[in-house]
Amino acid sequence: MQDISPSLADQPPAEATYADAQSLAAALSRPIVFVDLETTGADAQHDRITEIGVVEVGPDGIQEWDTLLDPGTGIPPFIQRLTGITNEMVRGQPTFASIAETLAERLQGRLFVAHNARFDYGFLKNEFRRAGLTFRADVLCTVRLSRSLFPSAAKHGLDAIVARFGLEPRARHRALADAELLWQFWQKIHALYSVELIAAATQALIRRASLPAGLEETALDDVPDTAGVYLFYGDNEAPLYVGKSVHLRQRIGAHFSGDYRVGKDMRLARLVRRVEWRETGGEIGALLLEASLVKSMQPVHNQMLRRNTRLYTWELPPELPVPRLRSDIDTDFSRRGHLYGAFPSRGAAHAWLRRLADEHQLCQATLSLEKTTRAGSPCFARQIHRCEGACVGLESFRRHRARIAAAMAEAELKPWPFGGPVAWPEVSGTQTWWHVVEDWCYLGSVRTREDAAALLAAPARFELDTYQILASRLPQWMPHVVHLRSTRSFELAFYEASAPDDHARPTALRPRVSGKPTARQQPSPGLFND
Repeated sequence: MQDISPSLADQPPAEATYADAQSLAAALSRPIVFVDLETTGADAQHDRITEIGVVEVGPDGIQEWDTLLDPGTGIPPFIQRLTGITNEMVRGQPTFASIAETLAERLQGRLFVAHNARFDYGFLKNEFRRAGLTFRADVLCTVRLSRSLFPSAAKHGLDAIVARFGLEPRARHRALADAELLWQFWQKIHALYSVELIAAATQALIRRASLPAGLEETALDDVPDTAGVYLFYGDNEAPLYVGKSVHLRQRIGAHFSGDYRVGKDMRLARLVRRVEWRETGGEIGALLLEASLVKSMQPVHNQMLRRNTRLYTWELPPELPVPRLRSDIDTDFSRRGHLYGAFPSRGAAHAWLRRLADEHQLCQATLSLEKTTRAGSPCFARQIHRCEGACVGLESFRRHRARIAAAMAEAELKPWPFGGPVAWPEVSGTQTWWHVVEDWCYLGSVRTREDAAALLAAPARFELDTYQILASRLPQWMPHVVHLRSTRSFELAFYEASAPDDHARPTALRPRVSGKPTARQQPSPGLFND
């Protein structure tokens, strides 16, 4: 065989030549089941099995068993074309629940062998769970076995194995026929290698059976059980997912547990080609780094923590009777006071304020959330006794403003409490990491305090989730901060009391300059005046 790897080509040939399949079956140290499924789709949580094929091999001989199943749902047209199994064929067939106990007896105590075994094993575990049964087995994936025995081969899909070994398919994409191909492959490798060598390779793969077929067997061998962030990559190094944990090894392994209670876990596992991890000093560092990496890498399976192109906030300084909407184009969220909430759109900001008005019986007309026919007309909420009457003069603007401020208080954004950038240590075991932050912006983490200054030129912007991570844990890390020398720092801007409209320019105090400003620290146009 020209594609056998050099390391295995030097191994001794099979010590025993089995005259036929029966003699090989009799020589097995433990019974095996070769299993293949046909399904309505790839999601083990929502899709269902339409056909099961099992080839049982052991000292008692070889037995084949298969059945069509009624999935209780329609089979998509492209699946019907692929497998040849139609809705008419499965109508009236047994359900999985009705054959669950019989199937469990056939599989119990046997080595479970399948191609891309996580798919078949995951589907069966979910189906058994729905039937009220628990199913566990030692699992061997023939994709991984082929890679182990023939690492120089370019492909290890079932079609490639059929072509490489000259297997004889009775059909393709039918359950029993594909299970028979796996049994043929098993016979072929026993004609090439000794039972001892195959047993050793099999045992090594069973120990790593929870890893998806796309990962190298040693992919997780060096993962530490410390706090940090992990990254999953797919084909062409495309970032798939970023996660965090205070126990990296345990958390990464949980992604590949094989239970697939959530369908997206199976879909993600099948796409993973490489795993990377980065240690942090503890929980805060992991939270900050995860949020930062999700925004910079935009992994396709991370929907939370993504960067918003624009942020909006409500401003309610003492001189204004009602809040006005600001965006991060013209407002410094980090240092300006009297800001409430951070929203990804104007619509989200207005929806939040409208909800507060409903909950606290505030006047939506006074808040400019509703138009009235003329000045002094009651708003709609007043007409149904859900407004205390600021719109018609029954409630003073002073009292109404006080109630607005009280309703918004929980969403207030705290101004950055330091005069410039800071770093603080987070210790995990024998490792210490210094996290560098300025204006609620996470700039990065370094191993020594001396290296922290190198991060100060890093571009950054205010992000709500980073702010929430830091602000909610401020008492935890504030006592340990070390102040760093900023390239350039600014005092808070303030609005003149006479500012009459939403576009009034702020007046700024003179900045303290101690060098060339960085791109991140350069003030936005209209916010600071040099």
